[in-house]
Amino acid sequence: MMRRIRRTIVWSVCVTCLGAASWAQDEAEYPNWMKTVSATASSLGKNLEAKSGDAAAADAQKLQEVFGQVKAFWEKRNVSDATQFATNAQSGFHEIGQLAAGGKFEEASAALTKVRENCAGCHNAHRERQTDGTFKIK
Repeated sequence: MMRRIRRTIVWSVCVTCLGAASWAQDEAEYPNWMKTVSATASSLGKNLEAKSGDAAAADAQKLQEVFGQVKAFWEKRNVSDATQFATNAQSGFHEIGQLAAGGKFEEASAALTKVRENCAGCHNAHRERQTDGTFKIK
């Protein structure tokens, strides 16, 4: 009986530590995801202006994937509004990709503006500027 209790305690501690390590790893990767978003969204805007449908659709696909990671990050923390912001971004970039692939560049550009507003909402709610100019997750 004591052996089973010890085993359960050890197992619980291991699972907790692994979860904390995963949380910390995601926290460390988050700024890189946001840098990828910034660079890729910039590329997407340029590709939409240049009416380069395939390149714009590829950018939109990459952004959908990154926001899948962002969504999982916020889901783990049970932050419903941030999870919804990430979900909205994913669906917005999906729409942009479809519009760009179909040659509807003006509509895709308008959808990009809408997605960027969604990003601003999350940044305002969950990002804090540090004295050194970097940002910290609230």
